[in-house]
Amino acid sequence: MAFPLDDLDRRIALTRPGDTVRGLSFAAVLRLTHQRLGRDTAERLRAPLMQRSPVDFFSYPAVDFLRLLAFASEALQPEFGTRDAALRGCGEAIVGHFFDSTVGQTLLRLTSGGGDPKRLYSNAPTSYATAVSYGQREYQPLGDKRVRLAFKGDLLPVQVHEGILGGALTALHREGQVRGTERALGDSEFLIEWT
Repeated sequence: MAFPLDDLDRRIALTRPGDTVRGLSFAAVLRLTHQRLGRDTAERLRAPLMQRSPVDFFSYPAVDFLRLLAFASEALQPEFGTRDAALRGCGEAIVGHFFDSTVGQTLLRLTSGGGDPKRLYSNAPTSYATAVSYGQREYQPLGDKRVRLAFKGDLLPVQVHEGILGGALTALHREGQVRGTERALGDSEFLIEWT
């Protein structure tokens, strides 16, 4: 499912006053846009939402992040081939930006358990809670190399989370796949498997 403007309006309608996203996510999407499409495009996306570049650990309105994702994925679509792939690319950029940071590298070392994705994903509910102020996430192990994450009250498109969760496998140098299913607007689940 792509992220058309009518979906944007529906997702914005789910938000509550005070729903926020950390600046790190904004910065990652803007950096991806800058790398792929140039500074001018990144600035055109940022300017209507904020006066300055976002600060990674500041919180910003979730509505603004939804708008940024919608317009960035539209601009990035020719680079990625499809809107869904552009949204996944935004998710990969978010987790990549996080794991490039000192805090992210420390968390990766502490939670990865020698490269064990299960240990990293078991911390996903807490990690998401520090990145956004809305929604609930639940972790369920399904075997040695398979887990399920359920998201309730989440605002982002499934494809963004597929990119984030798949990017975590990449950070651990593991092969695998993430399959997301949107059960209802705001409620989704992800099956993650690796070799």
